[in-house]
Amino acid sequence: MMPPELLILLPALIGFVVLLARHRKPTPTGAVIPRHAIVVDGSNVMHWGGAPSAKVLARVLGALQAKGYAPIVFFDASAGYRLADRYLDAGDLAGLIGLPAAQIHVVDKGVIADSAILGFSALHGLRIVSNDQYRDWRVQFPHLHRKGAVLRGRFQDGAVVWQQRLKLVRA
Repeated sequence: MMPPELLILLPALIGFVVLLARHRKPTPTGAVIPRHAIVVDGSNVMHWGGAPSAKVLARVLGALQAKGYAPIVFFDASAGYRLADRYLDAGDLAGLIGLPAAQIHVVDKGVIADSAILGFSALHGLRIVSNDQYRDWRVQFPHLHRKGAVLRGRFQDGAVVWQQRLKLVRA
């Protein structure tokens, strides 16, 4: 039998455990989601400068990191063929774009990356960096209707230009 004082504290303890669990959700690769995570549609962003480019993607990721964001990048299975004429896994892409492999997810061949990106962002309440309008997915993923759910931009004259203001998330 529990003392009545502990019964009073039990709901607070349960709430604390739930809050801790919400901040330690696994990424697709099994790593813990970092604070200020943001999902990046790597297959889309690598085209922001025109032809597919790991350097453009790395600059966009650097701009996000400079503002305090922790990018989690999703790629189509074919992304490596567009960047290096061969399949590239998360480890290969990590070397090209300067992120740890734990923050990179390459969807399996035949899987639509958009569904993985949108499902992950909806599940974890994260914004998406992409110029994709995701029109075919708006009914299935209503979080796309929220203002600022998708952060758009371009790479112009050697610089990342955001369509909306990118706020600093840490001092």
